[in-house]
Amino acid sequence: MGTPENSDTTNPEAKNLPIKPNGNMLTTSLIVIIVILLFVMLLVSMNGNILRSSDTSGDDIAALTSRNIQLRTKTNEARANRGLPPLPKAPNSALTMATRIQRDASSLAAMTSQWQEELKKKDELLRERESEIAAYTQNTQRLYAQIKELNTKLDLASGTSEQILRLTNDLEIARNKILDTNKQLQELIGRPTNEAVIILRKQLNDSLDAHSKLELQIDKLKFDAQNVVSQKAYDDLAAELALLKPKMRKQRYEMQRMRTQIDLPKLFLKSDKDLPAKPARLLAELKKLNDTDKQDLNTAYENIATTIGAKIIHRQSFAKGSVQIDFDREAIIRDIINKSSDDNTYFLVVGYDSKSGGKERGETLCSQRATTLASIINTLRNSKQEVQAICFGETTRSSKTDEAANQICEVWEIKR
Repeated sequence: MGTPENSDTTNPEAKNLPIKPNGNMLTTSLIVIIVILLFVMLLVSMNGNILRSSDTSGDDIAALTSRNIQLRTKTNEARANRGLPPLPKAPNSALTMATRIQRDASSLAAMTSQWQEELKKKDELLRERESEIAAYTQNTQRLYAQIKELNTKLDLASGTSEQILRLTNDLEIARNKILDTNKQLQELIGRPTNEAVIILRKQLNDSLDAHSKLELQIDKLKFDAQNVVSQKAYDDLAAELALLKPKMRKQRYEMQRMRTQIDLPKLFLKSDKDLPAKPARLLAELKKLNDTDKQDLNTAYENIATTIGAKIIHRQSFAKGSVQIDFDREAIIRDIINKSSDDNTYFLVVGYDSKSGGKERGETLCSQRATTLASIINTLRNSKQEVQAICFGETTRSSKTDEAANQICEVWEIKR
């Protein structure tokens, strides 16, 4: 038998310590402990508590393991109710999930940086386009000022020419009167009556005086006309104006195109789900009328005006393959929008296209045409009114045979 020191003096708590596991069991236990700690940290972060642990005794491990089993059971039940498979039993599943989440987060961060760069480029391009539009506007204003000045000179020159012609005719009439008076005077010279001679002499003097005055006026007008503009200078200005008109026209169309590109993201709606309630009802009614004949179509439009409070105020046609709107049509649109002074007005531009040329190309032309028209209205409306554009798509509503007749846009005025 051993001594008391060797047999019964061992610490009683040592009997309760777990038996030291072998190598494989130790590895597995460590992995399980890591998984449990991850779950515990997740729960603590969700509930706002701080986990404080100074030791990983056997009782703590057992409690955590039991808690982990309960959480897995509840999670699997919830996933089963949603029709999802249970959580994997592999001890490294949490680590794998964490790695995947970290990888996805890195990918999202990279994509976010890329999007920020693209947005920055788009913003720079937009500012560049705005600068170009400002330059075009300034140039157009300068050209308009030159044209106004030339028109003023042209009107002045035209008025002067007409006045010269009128005075020349008056001078010719005065000359004829002088000749007639001289003839009558010669006939009366041998007559004894002096009264007729005196009268004729007075008429002759008056005619001569009028003739002199007319000559002075003509000379003055000719001198003034030379100071206003010479014929050569006028011809040069007219030629310059003829050269400026196509350039100005081209610049105005370019401004129209660039304004449409800038307004496209905010004015054009890709889906009718983005429309407010009344415009959405209008578009739904229009879809029912795609193959309606003209007489029934007019009746349907009257019904729309009564039930929805919407009416067509303008129809704009386009040349085949073109998205431009002529400037005389812009003036018509301006007059129409100016008459719609109600602040509670919503303008909806509905674009249509024929069934020729392919659906994708037709939708592109349709959206650009509708946005071009909406962009013009956007510059004319008051600040409380709204305008949006949407593409209806292919139709044969306007004509069953003439494809160009279906390449139109309708402007609907809706009372909100």
